[in-house]
Amino acid sequence: MAEADHLSEPAETELKLQLSPQEIGALKSHRLLAGVPAAQLSIDDVYFDTADHLLRRHRMALRLRRVNDRWLQTLKTETRQQGALTQRGEWETPAGAARGGRGGALSLARLHQSPLPALLAKQKSKPRLRPLFSTHVQRTLWTIERGEATIEVALDVGRINVARKVADSDGEPINEIELELKRGEPAILLETALDLLGADSEAPLALLPLARSKAARGYQLAVRRPAAAIKASAKGFVANLNHKTTTAHTLRAVVAHGLAVLTANIELLLRYDDPEYVHQARVALRRVRSAMRLFDRDHLDVPETLLDELRWFARILGESRDWDVVTDEILPSATEGIGVDGARQLTEKARTRRRQAREDVRSAVQSARYVALILKGELWCLTPSLAPAEALGDAAAPALQRAAKKLFKEARFFAALTPARRHHVRILAKRLRYSMDLFSVALSKQTTKPYVAALAELQDVLGQLNDASVAVTVLPQLSKSGRLRKAVQARFAAVEPERVLDVEQRLLRLSKLDEPWS
Repeated sequence: MAEADHLSEPAETELKLQLSPQEIGALKSHRLLAGVPAAQLSIDDVYFDTADHLLRRHRMALRLRRVNDRWLQTLKTETRQQGALTQRGEWETPAGAARGGRGGALSLARLHQSPLPALLAKQKSKPRLRPLFSTHVQRTLWTIERGEATIEVALDVGRINVARKVADSDGEPINEIELELKRGEPAILLETALDLLGADSEAPLALLPLARSKAARGYQLAVRRPAAAIKASAKGFVANLNHKTTTAHTLRAVVAHGLAVLTANIELLLRYDDPEYVHQARVALRRVRSAMRLFDRDHLDVPETLLDELRWFARILGESRDWDVVTDEILPSATEGIGVDGARQLTEKARTRRRQAREDVRSAVQSARYVALILKGELWCLTPSLAPAEALGDAAAPALQRAAKKLFKEARFFAALTPARRHHVRILAKRLRYSMDLFSVALSKQTTKPYVAALAELQDVLGQLNDASVAVTVLPQLSKSGRLRKAVQARFAAVEPERVLDVEQRLLRLSKLDEPWS
């Protein structure tokens, strides 16, 4: 690095993977790294922010770093995340000198070309930056050439600690690989990660895609509470899209965002225990698969192998989510009136099944198959389309008309339908909702809002009917008691006619609304 005011180019593209500590030796002897000179660095970072986390709220991270005997300061801004593949703004300069000339200190004046000064200047009172947490790692660094690309491979082993003195249990170990692109196209990072993984080999490396940076994990330790689930909201899936965006680009943007949401929630699930992580991961996967169904009807674009792997993981997530719903939502109402002992017995058995289903998810995501799914999915997002593409504005009307027509056709004579057919109607309503979310940038807000609201209400009532069907189906797995089954069946049979009538009324109301795509 030259003089203090010289800033590095403000961009970095990297991919992070968690590595099992037992696999460090296998990584170092991997064919991609064998024979490549390795540098050893001792790195200490201190991260700064205000008491109310001003920088974090604006997606920034500010750190003071000591690399061996050199002091640097860096501001990073998150610009784009695609699962484990991240593109960030980066401004790095030499740090200032600490008082007494020993060590380093922040010198914000040297970051004058970054977004930080403007953010601080907009605050009513002068923000006070203070250290929040620190990291210490021993880094092993390789630089490899792959074709026309140059990649920096860093193995970091160390720990994150909060700034205050706390027990070691309040920290978090670091065992991760960072692949940083120095020259070339981002796809090479994913290809390199797949090579390191060796999913088809006899002994694949135990890797896991990481969505959260060290800074993000440090902030979570600092606040001392579990991280909230990352929402798979419709808004995130259509960010940066408009009516002129092609369907091919939209599909890739949706898959990329869905994999990012999925990866982040799965990473949190391995550290904390919250059903919402599974729920949001499942919704993200549903939106991804819905988009593939919508924009690749002829199966010309998305590889069948990727579709198969998405189905595999969707089944595992679905099983876990189903037992969450059974335990927390269905059983409490289904067991009313059957006695305290009977209700407790069913609930305990359901909790056991839920724990097993949750462990099945954790086992799956720590497999090479899951890691390959995420990496190959992200790699596909960087490929050109193999299918004809049209603008969202042109594709919206015929696609939504087909989806609505199919829903109303399948919902005819709803009262006479079997539980399985009613469930299919529920799925079709959900698909129409997801499709409208994706086409929202090409639709009139004035007509879309009431239509989506009515569709959401229909989904809610269909969900209540489905819960009743699930309760009757699940009970035999939890109890052999015919008395309990009859009691639950009688309970739901008593309210079913009212709910069926409610569904039919809401279908009629929906059919009379102005269609936003017309």
